[in-house]
Amino acid sequence: MKKVAVHDLKPGMKLAKDIILDDGRFLLLKGFTLKKRFLEKIRLYNIPYVYVEDDSEETEYVSEEKIYSETFHTIKNIMQAVREGSDIDVDSVKKTICQIICRIINNDSVFMNLTGIRDIDNYTYLHSVDVCIYSIIAGKNMNLPMELLNNLALGAILHDIGKCKVPLEILNKPARLTDSEYEIVKKHSEYGYEILTKTSGLNEEIAKIALNHHEHWNGNGYPRGLKGEEIDLLSRIVAIADVYDALTANRVYRKRFMPHEAAEYIIANSGTQFDPQIVNVFIQSISVYPPDIIVMLNTGEIARVLETKGPPSIRPKVMVITRKEGPPVFEPYEVDLSKNPEYNIVDIIS
Repeated sequence: MKKVAVHDLKPGMKLAKDIILDDGRFLLLKGFTLKKRFLEKIRLYNIPYVYVEDDSEETEYVSEEKIYSETFHTIKNIMQAVREGSDIDVDSVKKTICQIICRIINNDSVFMNLTGIRDIDNYTYLHSVDVCIYSIIAGKNMNLPMELLNNLALGAILHDIGKCKVPLEILNKPARLTDSEYEIVKKHSEYGYEILTKTSGLNEEIAKIALNHHEHWNGNGYPRGLKGEEIDLLSRIVAIADVYDALTANRVYRKRFMPHEAAEYIIANSGTQFDPQIVNVFIQSISVYPPDIIVMLNTGEIARVLETKGPPSIRPKVMVITRKEGPPVFEPYEVDLSKNPEYNIVDIIS
């Protein structure tokens, strides 16, 4: 353990002692890996120094954050270029996808703290990145061969490329779409297939994901009303990732679902909208509430999510560290939400 001045802290260093504010509130707990945004928060409280582990050094988290950012900019540039009539830069998207796949193969949860960070203006691009990440995690846990996993990743990140042919006034409309406008938006799946089949370096398997990711297991989807295994495997994976991520985003016409609510929706629609076998893998694979994120409970308490994955992360164990109002928490304590139904997560703080 070593004492480090705040101005010398670097992302990736691991706390050796809790950071406690003057009023007794816990800011960050022992064992927490520092990230750039938390360094800024520490400095706001004028904390002079903290204790970190001796072997702390800049970790791979920083590079994952960089990869996520680069992927966002890559898909944004591609979609803007396609809207202006240019071709897809296939090499750039393949390069960034390769980095994401390699990281997820080594660690399923590596990008989970980065997903869900979206704003209205960049929703389509960030949604594409998140759907790609969720799809790769599911594909890896389905033991897909590398070639298929690569096609899945490319199809997932380009699944909404057809929206480039949808008028911006409809795509960015700050209200719920009319029936006629919705019919226009639904065309994006066919537009996407057309774009991808004409793009050198992308195959039919990738293009089908753009076409079929809105098909439903029971045949009630679009554009062709395919049913069950008539829908290709990769599209069935992306369909789940697409809906899960879309539900957890704020939209102008509705408030976002909490991650556990989105997971419950996916489970409730298993066998009707979604392939039930893939639903099982998806829910087992993802961290609905990734470890270390800070959440607010319905009691007004602020808590840190503890390590968990799959169905248990729908109602995870949390460590209560402070309160929004009222007396500070001097001794953090654990609450298992699965055993305490009166507790619920109502917001994600960071």
